[in-house]
Amino acid sequence: MTESNSVECVPKSIVRYIKENPHMAVSVALFCGGGLALQRDVTSLAGSLFGAGGALLGAWITELNKRRSEAEEKEKKETGAVAALAPELQHTIERVQYILDRSTVNFSCESAVESVKTNDQQADFRPYFPTLYPSASQVRDLPDKKVIALIRYYDSLNEISHYVDDWWEREGQLAVNIFNMLMHAAEKSLRLGLICVREFDLEAHFPPPHESYGTLTSRIERSLSHASQAHKRHLDRAEALDLKSGKSKEPMPFRKY
Repeated sequence: MTESNSVECVPKSIVRYIKENPHMAVSVALFCGGGLALQRDVTSLAGSLFGAGGALLGAWITELNKRRSEAEEKEKKETGAVAALAPELQHTIERVQYILDRSTVNFSCESAVESVKTNDQQADFRPYFPTLYPSASQVRDLPDKKVIALIRYYDSLNEISHYVDDWWEREGQLAVNIFNMLMHAAEKSLRLGLICVREFDLEAHFPPPHESYGTLTSRIERSLSHASQAHKRHLDRAEALDLKSGKSKEPMPFRKY
């Protein structure tokens, strides 16, 4: 068996462990060398090898304790950061869910044959923004995956806010189009919010007040389902009107982006 083949026979986990703990590996080698030297009655060499091996073993134990301590400290900081950022994250996600629900209601009313006006105001569709993110020191204690989830989700809140400011009662735009686009923006935001729900374990931090209320995830999925059904009803209604009038299909009052 060649040297390369013998190396391949060593489990990868052992090779990785040796690479991560060089002090321990060298220490073991020195102790083995000291044992061989002692068998050959080379006591002075054996003593030197045992001494060097003991020194490296002590250094490895110190390094191991340091790594363990740093890992525990890192985990403690991450847990604290999640606990600090979770409340406002939950608050903003519930607000987007409300925006989607109200957008769905308004879209359904506007798309009806005889449209019905609601009492919703522009302010009712503005999202809530976080106060701690991104300037709070706790953000730096989060792992990259959680930070990326927050960035993508909070950016989606800006999209909703800009759309509400730019398109609310815009001249020349049908209300059904405006609420349709607002629904899509809120749906996108909620799907990104679901990633944050998992990453920050919001279900465990904020359990529902009672079982019938449902978890945050189930409430979001219900809102997304209602929005999808509203779109389908609108498309079916428009298709039925086209067939009734005997006209060929014309472009819909809105485009689904």
